[in-house]
Amino acid sequence: MKKSNWKKFIFTGAMLSIAALTLAGCGSSKDKEGTSTSETKDSAAELKLWVTNQPGTKKFYEGALADFKKEHPKYKITIVETEDAKAQENVKKDPDAAADVFTLPHDQLGQMVDAGVIYENEKFGDDIKKDQTDAAVEAATYKGKMYAYPYGIESQVLFYNKEKLSEDDIKTYEDITSKATMGLNMEAVNAYALAPLFMSNGDYLYGKTGEDPKGTDFNNAKGVEVLKWMATQKSNKGAIQVSDDTMAAFGSGKIASFESGPWDKAAAIEAIGKDNLGIAAYPTVNLGSGEVQQKSFLGVKLYAVNAATKVPLAAMELANYLSGEKMQEIQFKDSTRNIIPTNKTVQDSDMVKNDALAKAVVTMSGSDYSVVMPKIPEMVSFWTPTSAVMSDAYTGKIQEDQYQAKLDQLVKDISAKE
Repeated sequence: MKKSNWKKFIFTGAMLSIAALTLAGCGSSKDKEGTSTSETKDSAAELKLWVTNQPGTKKFYEGALADFKKEHPKYKITIVETEDAKAQENVKKDPDAAADVFTLPHDQLGQMVDAGVIYENEKFGDDIKKDQTDAAVEAATYKGKMYAYPYGIESQVLFYNKEKLSEDDIKTYEDITSKATMGLNMEAVNAYALAPLFMSNGDYLYGKTGEDPKGTDFNNAKGVEVLKWMATQKSNKGAIQVSDDTMAAFGSGKIASFESGPWDKAAAIEAIGKDNLGIAAYPTVNLGSGEVQQKSFLGVKLYAVNAATKVPLAAMELANYLSGEKMQEIQFKDSTRNIIPTNKTVQDSDMVKNDALAKAVVTMSGSDYSVVMPKIPEMVSFWTPTSAVMSDAYTGKIQEDQYQAKLDQLVKDISAKE
């Protein structure tokens, strides 16, 4: 999913309350394990599956689910392509008409759970904890309960021109910008790309778990260091200001590196050629108190079960199969999908290790390199004010003696209101 999709949030208190009350009133009877009392594993079930609307997705799922259909001959599965970035909007609009199982970016999970439209993962949580990475488990969990089924990860990485930078050169930001150049957009900061600098320097966004609405501490000495560092980049000759012309600058040689996500791989190859393109995890960076590992936001792709489903057991079985080892291997191998897995066994396979992009993203998914993007409703307030403060520090619109006050206000703006 492209970076812009991770910033599509919808948070309306009235909608949440209505959805929660509606589901509470029409929920099915459940046994002590949580599944419908009238449903058994061998029951016939009609299931609707919403998948992302990228080209070829429906055809892919129709083929990939062949074995599951053989194992469950009484299940009828209807596959519908939708925009998964709008999962919460589409499901909350009419839960009864929505799919039994659907895909979503993990940052929407908290809002959907609070709205009452997600069915808890009551059957397969232990398997997911055993088979999938810690980051994936964290992304699928909210307020201590497992709700979803992870199947892919996404993180930004470093793209670089191997003719201009060596593997040793790219280990630190300082070496990259002293020996060559890096393209950055600091005049109009994209908080998805640059806000993790605060976490790189030891600060927290919504606490250690990302679920504390009052747990952001950007307004400390480490946060002030980040703004000071932003200001110094204006005079860093190796830090080249780019905006929408990043790929053109990369192709012309104006910049030798840039940080972006898997979605830019094809364009980067077109710009400088496959043989010249290097892909790696982020470098370290000195933000004022010594070298630290630069971090990125980590996004996790999830399947979830609709709380309004009439066949929760069948829906959970389908979601679990879709997020399982076999399916993740198929998704990675398929050229139309190429989704980087969350399953530990698939991550450890040669096919992943020998793929430069996948290897870099897997490295970035570790806690030393990334922060699982918080999934609480307050994230809707995070992007705009954070971008503004960082941009203003770079352009000089705010001066150093204003940094503390601006960060105090930022933390207030993005935290839960009294």
